[in-house]
Amino acid sequence: MFLACGSKETKQEKETVTDDTSEEKELSMTTDSQFGEAFSSAEVKADSEMLAMYQDLSLGDTIQVQFQSEVESVCAKKGCWMKLDLPEDMNVHVTFKDYGFFVPKDSKGHEMVVEGRAFIEETDVETLKHYAEDAGKSKEDIAAITSPKLNYRFIAEGAKTVK
Repeated sequence: MFLACGSKETKQEKETVTDDTSEEKELSMTTDSQFGEAFSSAEVKADSEMLAMYQDLSLGDTIQVQFQSEVESVCAKKGCWMKLDLPEDMNVHVTFKDYGFFVPKDSKGHEMVVEGRAFIEETDVETLKHYAEDAGKSKEDIAAITSPKLNYRFIAEGAKTVK
């Protein structure tokens, strides 16, 4: 479910040669506010509205939407994914379209608006048991996993901070 933030170069990126030997600019919540494609905020859903929308989705459904929530966690290596809070101790795992942009690694605790595609994904029992084993769960806890789990997912085309 969670992919490492290793390099996923596209063919175009491999063919591009630059003279710039400096490292990539480090993104920061204090200096950056727009990530990915720019968009105008219109009909931005609150986290409670978004949870209701997810609960109405079936596997295979996708909706194009904007929503705002607090960043619960972010990839500490590159900022290549983040989790946004939802009510009822739920969250949305957000990745970025075509691995085309990142968000600041210091995003945790800040409000973000994302625009993109919301959908649900099912994690099968075998994978859930594997994750539980990797997490050091007891044999009893692992044996208790008997049904797949639905996960809320989002592929963002753009994201921006809320000031």
